[in-house]
This record gives sequence, structure tokens and C-alpha cells, in this order.
Amino acid sequence: MGGLLAASLVGLGAIGAICDGAEGPFGVHRQAASVAYRGKEVKAASASTSSDADGVHFSLPFFFGPPVKIVTFGSGIPSSQVTHIQNLLNRVNSIQRIRDFLGVRMNHTATIVLVKNAADYQAELRQLGVSAGDASSLSEDSNGFTLGSTVVIPLFQNPTDVDLANVLTHELTHVDINQHISNIPSWMNEGMAVYMGMNGQKAIENPVDFASDEKQDAEDILQVVQSNQLVPLTGSEAAILSGQETYDYELQDWLAVCYLIAHYGKSSIQTLVRHLESENPNQAFYDTYGETVSAFNAQFTKALKQSASVASAGASLEISISPSYHGEIFVQPPNQAVGHGFKAEPGTHHVTVTASGQVQADLPPVGTKKSKIPATPGTMYVSLLPQRFGSVDGQKLLDAEMEIQIQNGLYTFENAWEELENNPMYDPSYLPEVLGVTITAIHDEAPNDPILTMLNAENA
Repeated sequence: MGGLLAASLVGLGAIGAICDGAEGPFGVHRQAASVAYRGKEVKAASASTSSDADGVHFSLPFFFGPPVKIVTFGSGIPSSQVTHIQNLLNRVNSIQRIRDFLGVRMNHTATIVLVKNAADYQAELRQLGVSAGDASSLSEDSNGFTLGSTVVIPLFQNPTDVDLANVLTHELTHVDINQHISNIPSWMNEGMAVYMGMNGQKAIENPVDFASDEKQDAEDILQVVQSNQLVPLTGSEAAILSGQETYDYELQDWLAVCYLIAHYGKSSIQTLVRHLESENPNQAFYDTYGETVSAFNAQFTKALKQSASVASAGASLEISISPSYHGEIFVQPPNQAVGHGFKAEPGTHHVTVTASGQVQADLPPVGTKKSKIPATPGTMYVSLLPQRFGSVDGQKLLDAEMEIQIQNGLYTFENAWEELENNPMYDPSYLPEVLGVTITAIHDEAPNDPILTMLNAENA
């Protein structure tokens, strides 16, 4: 197989984290969607030879844990990118995270193949034995692919370290599962992998940004529930591979695993894996949880329907104010044309917005004022009005904004930006901070919402 440019072998697990501060080139990121292609054994055998490279290999002693070999396919990927992936895997500690979650360790080498563009992605998938039709579909809309112990990562679909942390941990979870379990339904397989992908993402992402990402993913499924399109948890990946799924089934699978963890504990996944190693999936599930998959699916669906009908109950914001910021903070609730103002004081403070639009804060109030932003359903704004107007790039700084979306009763941070005299959206950012003011947490005031219990499983 031509086009292999670089290869390296890195032992992960007990190795100390290598800190790498490089960030991806873009700010937009969403959870990676990926597919674990469970092909025939003959295809898996071909994968092991197709990923060999002519470059220099090195390995660490086996007691450090199973090695991960990183190779490139096609052109245009520098050796520095291979090193960056090595460092990121160690920084996230993906292999140890997966082992702690599943309770089993990879027992032989995983190969990660990096590709730069869609053409190389499709070519590599076909080299691994994927049909031309599936390879074409996957090269267009998947962020990662696993066959046996071989993982393919399309770098063009994963532009940031956050994306890569998610997809690498997700796909390596499939590798660990593939090495120990011969028969596992798609919903269990993908649910565990998405859970771990999110776990890897959480290790390096801003906490507010991460919480917003997972809430937005949950909202996608709640919208499916509201439209009566939810299908039962599936045992087959055929629809995913063919691109015929009507929504992102993997997010539903992820929430199902979160539901199990929330109600039975994270250790129950290890118990399930042990049973899956020697039992058929239905028996393994029953022996672990004492109920059938069908009964569980009914409970899980009922919880999703309950969440889909929950109205917004408000939220509380934790805000950190730097001594460098002097001015006022205005909070504009959804469907209101006025902002509720407070004098900024250094330190950590709390702002509560009720479902009816009342705003309270442990800061001195300065009254209300009509906002230049019109009343917007489902959107709340936190506006900063500096006491002294500075200048940025030769333009007068007018104010700054942070946008929070509300959907299905969930509050998610969207973006932040500064407003200059001739540039109304200067330096937009997907981090919840601007002008020395940072939103450090968003707490939904909906304690009885089942979806929040599920999402809290990512903290287990």
C-alpha cells in the first residue's frame, strides 16, 4: 500500500502525561460521530498488513501497557502531526481511561491511521475491505472508523484538539471492545464509545463549553422524541454504515449508557463487559441489570419523553470577575427587551434567572435599561458595559456580549464577542470569557429533569 509517510509506536497507560498546549486552528467543535465497523475476520486480517509502514518504529516495554502504532496514509501529513497525536493521547490518558471504564485492557497493538482528506479517507477504508458504497458514505460524514484493532482518523474532520481527544478515545474504546467481545449490539458498542469519547473531550475542554456541548447533543435527541421519530435501541450498525439513519443514533446510545451509569453506577459497565465476554448480549444484560433489554428500553424511552416535556425552570450562572474589569453587567432574559444591570465587583458571583424572567445577583443592582438586542425567544444575553471605553485595533470598544441558548429547558453557552465602533462582532470566541469576565458554570434549575441525571453520569 503506497503513501505511508510516517509511523511511530507509543506505549500508553502508565506513562506520565506529556503536556502539549497546542490548540486546533478553529474554534467550532461538536462531538465526533464515528462508526465501529465490525467486518468479517478476513477483513480484519487484511487491515493488519495494510497499515504497516516503512518508517522508523520504536516501542516501550510492555509493562507500560499495550502500544499504539501511529501511521499516515496518503500525502501532506508531517511527522510533527504524528508526534502531536502521540502527545495528545498521553495528555488525555486515553488508554488508561478506557481500561478503567471497561475493566479490561487492550491485549495487543492498536494501529491509528491518519488521513488528511476525503479522497485518502475513502481510499484507506477500501484498503481495509470496506465496500465502495460504505467507504464513500463514511468518508463524507464520519469523524472516525474502527475495524478490529485498526483506527482511521480523518484529520480534516477533526480540526481541534478537543475533536481529536473525543474521536481518538472513542475509537480506541472500540478497539478494546473488539479485542474482548465477539458479539455486542450496536447500541452498547456505540454507547460505551461515545461515553468515553466525551470523557476524553472533557479532560481538556473548558468545563462550561463541554457542558454546553453535551447538553446540545442531548437536545438533538429530545427533539427527535418530540417529533415522535425515536426508534428502539438497535443491535445493528447497518443503517449507520449506509447513511440511512434518520438521526444520530449514537447520541441515543450514549444517553442509554448514561442512564445505566446514573441508575446502576459506573462499575456496572465493567460487570456488563465481563458477562459479554462469555454470554450472548441479552443474557449478559439481564445478568448485569436484572431486567431485559426491552424493559430497559421502555424505561429509558419514558425518561426521554418526560425530559422532552419539561419546561424551562431557569438557571443560575457562576461568574468570575477580574479586577481588571470596571463597569456594569447586564443580563437580558429570553423574550425580554430590557437588561437587568449590576455593578461589577471582583471575585466569584452568582446570577439567577427564573423561568418568569426575574434576575437576581449578589452584586449591587443598577436598574434596567432597554437593550439594543431585541427580545429573542430561547436566547439570553450577558452584556458588559465598561466604565471607560478603550480601543482595540484603533477602534473604540463599545461593549461585549455572551450568548446563552435555552432549548428543552437546558441552558447552554453559545459564544462571546466584543463590539467595536465599526465592527459589531469583533473577535468571536467559543470560550465563555470576555473583557476579564468569565462564566465558570451554568446550573439548570430543573432537579427533576431526567436528562440532567443522565448527563451527570459523565461526572461519575
